[in-house]
Amino acid sequence: MKILKITLIAVISSVLLVLPSTAKELRIGVAAGFTNVNADGTETMKDSGKENTTEASENAIIPSIFAEFAADNGFGLGIEHVPGSADINSKTRSRSDDDEETTGDNTAAAEVDGLTSIYLIKSFENGFFLKVGKTSTTVNTKEVLATGSVYKNADVDGSLIGLGFTNTADNGVFVRVSGEYTDYDNIKLTSQTADAVTGTTNTIDASVDTVAFKLSVGRAF
Repeated sequence: MKILKITLIAVISSVLLVLPSTAKELRIGVAAGFTNVNADGTETMKDSGKENTTEASENAIIPSIFAEFAADNGFGLGIEHVPGSADINSKTRSRSDDDEETTGDNTAAAEVDGLTSIYLIKSFENGFFLKVGKTSTTVNTKEVLATGSVYKNADVDGSLIGLGFTNTADNGVFVRVSGEYTDYDNIKLTSQTADAVTGTTNTIDASVDTVAFKLSVGRAF
């Protein structure tokens, strides 16, 4: 993952330096992504070391806006922004262990809030295209835990890859259909509530990924 991240950053940085002087086309548009958001995480208890694992998933229609600069060779640089948020469905699990800190109902919930992607796109004459890029978002934790633990929100980066097909009319209006997969870096959180005696804290290790079918409409200038 680190090698992929470094490679993408290096390639995107290089394109940023040379593309503005060779760009021949500006594209702007809006998109709607029919998106499945998946998350799974493990909370490790501060006193006992026990692990509580929960998975959650939610489907959402996520709108976005985008802009791209493209050269004659089909390569382009784009930026896409999602102004809203997508909830990851809550899941409640009851526990009645002999350990006081794990007794009761635990509701795991989160939302992906605001997302910005920078990507490279390669378009072919037959309309097919490939895109790779980096994305950044904020994961807002909304859990209700019997342990009493409270966690801060986290900024998370991810890597995306997608492919699709573009149909462009003579007046520059285009329609795209595409599929995209985004894999976010692992989220590691430490609770803000420490044990009164030992000073240890609960921890969460979680991961989020999304799969989207996207419909886009825009215009090239």
